[in-house]
Amino acid sequence: MFLDAHTHLNSPQLFPSRKEHISDFEKIWWKALINIWADEKYNKNGITISREYLWNSFVKCTIGLHPFEVVIGNIKSNNLDEKISELKKIYLKNKEHIIAIWETWIDTHYEWEINLELQKELFKKQCDLAKELKLPIIIHSRDDFDSTIEILENYKEIKIYFHCRWYGNEEIKKLEKYNLKNYRVWFCGNITYPKAQNIRDSLKACNLNNILIETDAPYLSPQKLRWQTNYPKNIQYIYDFIAKELNINIENLKKQIEKNFYLLYT
Repeated sequence: MFLDAHTHLNSPQLFPSRKEHISDFEKIWWKALINIWADEKYNKNGITISREYLWNSFVKCTIGLHPFEVVIGNIKSNNLDEKISELKKIYLKNKEHIIAIWETWIDTHYEWEINLELQKELFKKQCDLAKELKLPIIIHSRDDFDSTIEILENYKEIKIYFHCRWYGNEEIKKLEKYNLKNYRVWFCGNITYPKAQNIRDSLKACNLNNILIETDAPYLSPQKLRWQTNYPKNIQYIYDFIAKELNINIENLKKQIEKNFYLLYT
């Protein structure tokens, strides 16, 4: 069975036709999907989808606060604690639907995203919340891997999932060095891109016990559908590509990914 560890059916682009996309996903023999995002609207939409699929114990969502909230001024030093408190209240009211704190990060990829000290403080506060609530925390870190790891060193008891990274072998080695025992590493459609050799190299550097597969829909469609809108059903192409890259049977890959998924979330 296929699992999509990170998708965005709660996005404005996919939410109106979410049931159609889940129906298409069902046709390829799916088992679970996790809806992600990090602002109020995405968080509410994710909870809505989980409620609609209560019969499936693993149509779940995450909640969190995106660093862009810092950039546009929604999160400031004087309201940060209040925002974290609101996030906690959302979880306590909807805990049967929420499976992780996601997606939080430190991002210095674009100059306009750099308010680094407040980003770090937001990141730490969400790690504290994940620790308090005994939830995994999901990381999107671009161009400041070292700062991300320095903070996570203080949270080694938390299960951690590195989503949508462009890092390579050296970063995988650093993860091992810092002894983050409960971590998982993402792979999605961009592993299929011709210029993404660093991602393919990092796949081969990973222990198979530590990887998960996601679509990140509606973004990052696999190469055969590149520049088209991505959907959860396209996870099948990513599984197939990864199985071939690792030279393993796809059914064995499915079993391993399922095991990794449930170890992260249960």
